[in-house]
Amino acid sequence: MTSVSPSIRPGADAPAPHVHGVDHLAYVTWKPRATVEFYTQALGMPLVHAITANGWVTHDYPDFVHFFFDAGAGNRIAFFYYFGLPEETAPSDLMHRSRHVAFHVETERELHAWRERLKAHGIRVTPPLAHELIESIYFDDPNGIQLEITRPLRAMSGIDARDAALTVRALVDVAESPRPSVESLWRRKAELIRKRMEGADL
Repeated sequence: MTSVSPSIRPGADAPAPHVHGVDHLAYVTWKPRATVEFYTQALGMPLVHAITANGWVTHDYPDFVHFFFDAGAGNRIAFFYYFGLPEETAPSDLMHRSRHVAFHVETERELHAWRERLKAHGIRVTPPLAHELIESIYFDDPNGIQLEITRPLRAMSGIDARDAALTVRALVDVAESPRPSVESLWRRKAELIRKRMEGADL
């Protein structure tokens, strides 16, 4: 029987495991040359690692190259190129805009500098758009992945977390109703706020 080291044996006093940020985000590309040029030249992200493999995980898993770019602060964005994989049709516009990667900058000046750099590389990019706590610009990479560069308009605080808890609680309550809507969410959130103000147990 294999023994378990006391240092890793689960127990009441053991700290809860937690993650330390995002190591990498991974996508599929059918355009490796354009992808490498876009991330290294337009975005200035160094190519830092590549893996090649065949027969990985299962015998019918396609041969691939998996390559990584350094996005700063210990974060990476990575791509799989699968040999022989037919290219998928483009996702719907809604899914395209929903599934995106946002890169962080600190200042308005940095955000505008990035927009000018992207335009100089011939990349179509939106004007800065402010929403809630951030201001962002949006553009696509050669694979049709929407990318965002964003700056904070103010620091996130405890009141934002408390508001998020109420919003998501209301969403959970209405999402499985016969006709969920943002209006029904707002009504449910108002009920939760009223109950909280009255001291009710939520």
